[in-house]
Amino acid sequence: MKDCIRTIGVDDAAFQRKTSKNAFVFGVIVRGHTLVEGIVRTIIEIDGWDATEKIGEMIISSKYATQLRAIILGSSTIAAFNIIDLKNLFNLTDIPVITILPTLPNKEDVKKALSNLENWNEKYNILTSNPPIEEIVFKNQIGKQYKKFFQQVGFTSTEQVREVIEISTHSSSIPESLRLADMIGQSFKNYVI
Repeated sequence: MKDCIRTIGVDDAAFQRKTSKNAFVFGVIVRGHTLVEGIVRTIIEIDGWDATEKIGEMIISSKYATQLRAIILGSSTIAAFNIIDLKNLFNLTDIPVITILPTLPNKEDVKKALSNLENWNEKYNILTSNPPIEEIVFKNQIGKQYKKFFQQVGFTSTEQVREVIEISTHSSSIPESLRLADMIGQSFKNYVI
């Protein structure tokens, strides 16, 4: 795999739980681990059902779509419990998908939180139909080793996932595209849409 692959990191903006109905979602395109080449944005409903479709549309309508080698997410949940169907996102974009998690989610805690929502069983079914969560150990570009958890669709091996993560992670524990999408999202802390 080339060292200058393009990835898109996708994360939601901070939102006001009691007053926001929607949340911005940002995608940051980075070549390798240092060059930011673009930023894209969409809006999804908090606790809604539109994340997979809207994120897919955001990516395929960008001028970078044909150059992207991976979509990198911080989770398969976004804007609270708007669940991303990872297989469907891969089918919509034809771009492999990775989620990177710092810890294993507690299934019972997730189920309990979801049970407060209407049609929570459907959301839970999408969440549990996503690929299994696996452990991965990798080194960033400065040689520091990290252990994370991941899900993936579209790669043929864990080694391919590791290679993408290592190429795209500079000096932190997550790929630059995801780190920057998170930073942009956090700047919207008091924004209500």
